[in-house]
Amino acid sequence: MWNEYVLKRQTLENLSEVSGLSKRQLSRQIKKIASEKSVVFNSVSEPNKEVVVVMDVTGFEEFGVMVFRSWTDRKNLLWYFVRSETIEDYIYGLGHLESLGYKIYAVVCDGKRWLPETLDSMGYKVQTCQFHLVKTVTRCLTRKPELPAGQELRSLILKLKYFDEKTFENELKNWYEKWKVFLQEKTTNPFNNRWQFTHKRIRSAYRAIIIAKPYLFTFEKHERLDITKTTNTLDGSFSHLKQKVNTHRGINSETKKKMIETILSIPSKQKKQKRPTE
Repeated sequence: MWNEYVLKRQTLENLSEVSGLSKRQLSRQIKKIASEKSVVFNSVSEPNKEVVVVMDVTGFEEFGVMVFRSWTDRKNLLWYFVRSETIEDYIYGLGHLESLGYKIYAVVCDGKRWLPETLDSMGYKVQTCQFHLVKTVTRCLTRKPELPAGQELRSLILKLKYFDEKTFENELKNWYEKWKVFLQEKTTNPFNNRWQFTHKRIRSAYRAIIIAKPYLFTFEKHERLDITKTTNTLDGSFSHLKQKVNTHRGINSETKKKMIETILSIPSKQKKQKRPTE
């Protein structure tokens, strides 16, 4: 019954038609099954297992779930529930995996402020998700920037996935040289007579790119490690996860957590493995 409810998205009404039980009876049984399941780390000791770890958090109303996934074999190695996305939790998770014997060749993350820098300082090879950067720049500029400088910067960032590092740096440098005087324009606030930069949103978009730039092409520098340049392997899983959970409205937090844990524990179809050689 639990697997039908969670994995096949059968509602209480669907299950009631099949089982002959009332929705109230089924609800009690589901809660009982959920209460007997424990929410634990999905982590098994695998000494010297070589992995590229993709990590991210997805949020629900009451909590978030932080997931550490092996890009090497498309397997969720570890997850736990968090109140918010913190650098400390990411570091704890990586340390937990290493304590189980995993050899982490590289880490792919969403570019949370100071996370790539912190992981880099700890000796990890870090790849910032290119897709997350595109979304960040789009939030600053909107999908249809009004000013030519914003239009050109958005056009540039949308081509990021097609660029190698050298081409991207040249394109970004050319854009900045063209618009650097424009970016320095200032406006006086009439309410307090203090100046501020006129084009703050374009400046914010450019700054986001500059901060992320050192970690955008790690995959290119270490081709033999087969590092993915996005967190899409998790983003797709998160979308699938939310679709299943949101089928069941009104369930309590603990039942929701047990559902999430059940879904995350299902093995994905593995890709052909490519052994890291660095």
